[in-house]
Amino acid sequence: MTRSLVAADIDIFARTIYGEARGEDQASRISVGHAIINRWRSTTGQWSKDDTLATTCLRPWQFSCWNEGDPNLVRMMAATLNAKLFRTCYIAALEALNTKDTTLGARHYHTAAMGWPRAWGRKKIPCYETGGHLFYNDVL
Repeated sequence: MTRSLVAADIDIFARTIYGEARGEDQASRISVGHAIINRWRSTTGQWSKDDTLATTCLRPWQFSCWNEGDPNLVRMMAATLNAKLFRTCYIAALEALNTKDTTLGARHYHTAAMGWPRAWGRKKIPCYETGGHLFYNDVL
């Protein structure tokens, strides 16, 4: 199924990358973008109903940067294209849309610093690692 994109999707997608991976290198930011795209393009499971990239990014409790009370939320929403770091995340979003998936189909990731996510991470083995992120393609 081909899913269409509009400019608002790209903005929310870039903000999600900013909120989730702005402290990482560009390859890591692009990989986070690939994992988000993999969720959006999924035809099974909870994401199969997400018709837009923005819907996938904004799905409750999926990306902590969008959670109410998360310290990243205010910073992420205040970011403008005048800021070089946000522009870099915007470029990472476009690169993720234009390049081959580096994550081997991962739809889940977390920072190595946070330890294993209790909700879904038990007994899962990362399929890909870059920067401070571990990626998983075997989570339903």
